Amino acid sequence: MKKLLYSFIAILFVSVAVNAQENKNVKKETVTKKVVVKDTKVDTKVVQEVNEDKEVVQVEGTEQQDQEAKVVKSNSDKVQKVVEDETSVDTENARKMQQNMNRKSEELKASIAAQKAKAEKERQRLLEKKKEMQREMEARRQNLESRPKGMAKLKKDN
Repeated sequence: MKKLLYSFIAILFVSVAVNAQENKNVKKETVTKKVVVKDTKVDTKVVQEVNEDKEVVQVEGTEQQDQEAKVVKSNSDKVQKVVEDETSVDTENARKMQQNMNRKSEELKASIAAQKAKAEKERQRLLEKKKEMQREMEARRQNLESRPKGMAKLKKDN
């Protein structure tokens, strides 16, 4: 029984000693990025980027104290994971954009109406000026065609 107990204790110490000879360090760095794009549609994307560095500290299997440790670094793993990808509609922004479009179209219609009214006034003014010039020309013609009492009337050329 003593031998069995001593062998069990020896196996326990050896296994603990072997496990104590190798130490693993894992360094995880997690970066969470949230990207939001706004317009009438709001695109929200949450991406988690995990960088994982693994280090193993190894010591020789002897039982000496103050041994030099050998650090072995394994390649770092980069993992990108999309946590959330959401698209929604921004109703307030859409409403404001619609109001702006309506206001601009109303301004454009008012501007077109003002341009048409101005063009019509200019056309009326030009017609009046043309009529006035016609009257003046008629008056001058009458004045030139009227002859003194003793002269014969002019004949028109055909």
